[in-house]
Amino acid sequence: MGITQDEYDKKARELKEKQFELSEKLSKLTYADKEYSITLISLLNICSRALELFGSSKVEQKRQLINCLLSNLKLRGKKLEYTSKKPFDALVDLDYRSNWLATVDKVRTALLSLNKDIFISELEY
Repeated sequence: MGITQDEYDKKARELKEKQFELSEKLSKLTYADKEYSITLISLLNICSRALELFGSSKVEQKRQLINCLLSNLKLRGKKLEYTSKKPFDALVDLDYRSNWLATVDKVRTALLSLNKDIFISELEY
């Protein structure tokens, strides 16, 4: 006993629709992955020039940058106390023997929690 032509056609349509949906999803994820890579490269470039950029910035730009990176700022005498915001806190507490992949994974997880629409590939240890 086989299936009828109508059953076959219906199943073929369902599979074509599913294939189209998956193709669209893959296309969006590929685009998001490329955009993420471009953003990450730009961010690393900015970070490598952070001191230079901060020094040449206007007061309002400096304030925005500080507010983006830090919270709970307190001045105790001549000492500034602060808390680093996520995901930057993972970078502040590193020592030179740290496992960088674990740190990158923490930053990746924090970024994903902020924006569910981006795709960041899994890390391999």
